[in-house]
Order: sequence, then structure tokens, then C-alpha cells
Amino acid sequence: MITAMVGIGILEQESISRDAVQLLRKQVYTSTEEKEAMEKEAERLANAVKKGKDPAKVKDDTLKLGIVLWILGRTSEAVEALNEVKTRKLACYYLGKCYEELGDNEKALELLEKARKEDTEELDLELDIVDMQRKMGRNKEALKKIEHLAKVHGDNAEVQYEWGYCLEDMGEYQETMSHYNKALDIDPQHAGALFRLAYNYDLEGDDAKAIAYYEKCKKLSPTYTNVLINLGILYEDKGEYEKAINCFETVLRADPNNSRASLYLKDAKASLYMYYDEEKLKAQSRETELLNIPISDFELSVRSKNCLERMNIRTLKDLTMVTESQLLSFKNFGETSLTEIKNVLAQKGIRIGQALEEQRRLHPLGVSEQEAELLKSPVSTLELSARTLKALEKIGIHTVEELVSKTEKELLSHKGIRELHTDELREKLSRWELSLRHEEEVSELESDEL
Repeated sequence: MITAMVGIGILEQESISRDAVQLLRKQVYTSTEEKEAMEKEAERLANAVKKGKDPAKVKDDTLKLGIVLWILGRTSEAVEALNEVKTRKLACYYLGKCYEELGDNEKALELLEKARKEDTEELDLELDIVDMQRKMGRNKEALKKIEHLAKVHGDNAEVQYEWGYCLEDMGEYQETMSHYNKALDIDPQHAGALFRLAYNYDLEGDDAKAIAYYEKCKKLSPTYTNVLINLGILYEDKGEYEKAINCFETVLRADPNNSRASLYLKDAKASLYMYYDEEKLKAQSRETELLNIPISDFELSVRSKNCLERMNIRTLKDLTMVTESQLLSFKNFGETSLTEIKNVLAQKGIRIGQALEEQRRLHPLGVSEQEAELLKSPVSTLELSARTLKALEKIGIHTVEELVSKTEKELLSHKGIRELHTDELREKLSRWELSLRHEEEVSELESDEL
């Protein structure tokens, strides 16, 4: 293990090893003492740069300061320091890593390629470039480079991992898994390969394998947030709420403001202590059965039955959704039929238009206040499985309204949404008398626009 103090010594060497710096960064994240030592070194270097008289020494210290700030995760400050010495190859490299973390992949790739121009081939740098090309969607270019590197470095776990990731982004899932497994054969503790295998098994619905790989990944140091959150979600799906709570609480101890962990923790705790009002559920069930009774079960006059049938009123529930005036406006439907129907409903303790009366405060969009509130609610309100919630979150669907605006085809076009998700969505939405948008509705809108 490289300690912070030994790491500081590494920075004093004439040739600073990128591998050693990367390992040092991991170690700093696992030890408070080492992080404090590195923070002190950053302060020392900042003072040295500020008070330095020798220009060459100031540049050396500025480079070291930039690297130390990157190690500490103080990325924006690292960019400021490294830009002062960006003519140096090593500064270009760490500037590239900084921009990668800031999400500017194009700038990151430009700097990484600039850092490697003077060299024939440095494997770690070439792999960084492959990784950036893949993130930018230049998969064919990245795959070509990784296949070239594999001719010499095929026994390198990181090469196999990047190869697998390129293929995964291209949709070649069978070959993808093969390369991830090769990476693990070479290095059984390769965090990236463990995570990608777990993630793909998770998407396929193979919970047992997904959990096994996430648990292996969890044992590594440092443990990444997504590992704990995804593992917690799988535990929750299995009903192992205490294990799920432990995962989410671990994330929040390190990052108290993590909104995803907070949301999932709340759901897991609610599930752990959930109870049902059995009497309330029975009452709701009886009401549903009553409203679903068909009109044909009642002894009505032929005229009344024929009118209701032509109005597409089939059940008692349908009668609670219309007004007396609507009924009377229908041809051949008169006061006699209205009185007849009202008497039948009275025997069951309900009345014409009852449901409409309960929803008389209408939302501007034409839905009831209750329905409007539901549409504004988070998709978790639908009591979806944690796996489906996670899949929707990844494609940017957070509310019920956003969900029902999508067709099944639109959802399935996203990587990570499978039929097992849409099957669950249809079932859960139907409980709230909602549904995904129909393809016919989309066609009608497109025709209107034309």
C-alpha cells in the first residue's frame, strides 16, 4: 500500500509514475489520516507557488499542486493550477483527467492525445484514450484501437474490460460478457468488470448473479456509490430490507446529500415497517365488486336497457360517471327510465353521477384534483419494484405524468428498459386506471400537425 507520505515522496521524483498517482488517489479515499496529510501537502505547495522566486521551481511546484488537487478530488482547482503548466506532457494528462470528470469529454480527449504524441505507446494512456472515444460515441474507432492493443496486451485485464465495454455500447452483449469474464480471469478483483457483469445480469433479471457480482465489488476498496445503491435495490426487490437499508445508509454516511440514496432508504424503511389496513382493503374490494356489476343483472324495462346499451353504459360504475341531464338528452330516454334506474341504484346505496360529484373540483386540464395530484406524483407512488424505478430514473422519467406520456415502443427504445419493466408498468398503471400512451394517439397527433 502506498501511504500519503510515501506518495508525497513520489511526487518529488524526477519521473512521476501515473500508476503510482492513481493508486495513491484510491488510498487517500480510504483513510482520513492520508487525506489530511495530502491536504497539508496541497497547502504547502500552494504557499510555495505563491512565494516562489525561481520560475523553474514554481512551475515544478505548480504541476505537483495540480496533481495533488486532482488526487483530492478538488477538480476545478486542479484545472486552474495545471493550466499554468499545460505545455508539460504530464500536466496535459491530468488536465485531460480533470476535464473527463467535469464532463467535457471532447476537451479531455484532445489533451490525452496531446499527452501521448511524443511516445510510441504507453498502455495506460492508450486505454484512457479508448475510454474517452467510447464515451463520446466513437465506438468503432475505440474498438479498432483496442483490438490493435490486444494483439500485444491481450493478457491485460484492463484491455479485456475496455474491449467488453466497447462491445456493450455497440449492443454485442454475448461477446461483451465474454471479455468481462476474461478480465476477471486475469484479475479477479477488477472493479470495472465486476460492476459491468453485475449491471448486465441486473438488467436481464438474473438477480442471483447480479447480487453475487455486486457483493464481490462491494468488498473492494474504495467501494463505489453505484455498487451500493444497485445492490441495495436488489436486496429490496428480494424483501431483504435490512440489507438494503445498510447499503443506502453506507452511501449517506459518505455523502449525506445523495438524493438517490435518501429516496431509496425512505422506501426501504417504509417497506420494512409496512402494514395493511385489512378492513379498508376489504371495503375497497367490496365497492369495486359492486360497481362492476353489469346492468344486465337488473330487471329493467327493455327501453331502458336498449338506451343504456346504445350509450355504452354497461356497469353500475358507468352510471356513476354520467349526469341525469346526459341521460335525459339521449333519444327515447325519458323521466320514466330515469326514475327506474335511480330506484335500482338506490337499492345498492349509490346514485347517478356519484363519481362525478366526488370529483366536482376539476383541474384545468380536465382531470379531477385527485388525478392531477397523482400525475404530479413521483413514479414511486405506483408501488413499482425497485428495479423498474431505477430503470425509469436512468431515462429521466420521474413523475407519473412523464411516464403516461410515453408509448411502450418509446420506452423499449431505451437501453435498460426491457419487456419485464413494461409488463409491470402496464399492470401497476391499470390499478390506478391509467395506461401508457397508445401508438394511435401519437399517429393522430402527427396527422393533426400535418
